[in-house]
Amino acid sequence: MMAVQRTVPKRIALVDNDDLALRVLDSLIAKQLPGLYVAWQSTSGLEAVQRCSNQSEHYDLLMLDMSLEDMRGTSVCHRIRSKNRQLPILGMTSFSLTRYRNAMIAAGGQGLIGKNDIGKLANAMMQLLSGKVMDGFETPQGAYYRISNSASSAPALTPTEETVIELAARVGLPDNQIAQRLHIAPATVRKHMQNITRKLGCRTSRQAVSTWLRHDECDE
Repeated sequence: MMAVQRTVPKRIALVDNDDLALRVLDSLIAKQLPGLYVAWQSTSGLEAVQRCSNQSEHYDLLMLDMSLEDMRGTSVCHRIRSKNRQLPILGMTSFSLTRYRNAMIAAGGQGLIGKNDIGKLANAMMQLLSGKVMDGFETPQGAYYRISNSASSAPALTPTEETVIELAARVGLPDNQIAQRLHIAPATVRKHMQNITRKLGCRTSRQAVSTWLRHDECDE
C-alpha cells in the first residue's frame, strides 16, 4: 500500500495594532484559505522582531500592519529582514499605499496591500507564499543581502529603545506608563531615554522626541 502524503499547512504570523483586525484576518484565513493557519499573532512590533528574528521559530509568511503603537511597521520589517533571509513579509495598511510603499521596499518587504479589499489581500498572500513578490519588491534573500551589506542601513537604536521613543513620541506616554507597558522600572526607561538622546545627537529628551517625529515623517 502506498503511503498517503499529507500537505503540511502553511504557518502564518499576524501582527496588527487592532485586535478586531487580527480576528478578521484569522477568520479570513480559516474560512477562505484552506491549507493555511495562523500560528501566532500579536499587536506588538517588538514581539514580532524577537520572534521572527529567531531562526528556531519558522513561519511561511508574516503579515505586518504598518501602524503599530510600539514600533513603526517598516522598522519591524527592517529589523527582521536584517536577521532572517527566508521569511516573506507582506505589509498591510488602511492608509494610502503610496504612504508606505517606498519605505517598505527599503525595509526589505515583499509586498504591500490595503486592508479594505479582502480578495486582493488573499491573492497577495498566496502570491508571496508561492515564492513570488509584488511588483517593485525584492525577494527575501535579495533584501537580506542588500541590508546586510549596507553598513549605513543598520538602525542606531535597539528594538527596546525604539519602542520607548515610539511610546513617548507618537503615543505621548510619560516614563511611568511606558515602564508599565514594557514591564520594566521607570529608572530603566529613563536610562533608555538617555541612550536614545545621545544616539540621536540631542541634548534633551524633548529634542529627541522632536527629532524622532521628523525622522518618522520622512520615512513615511
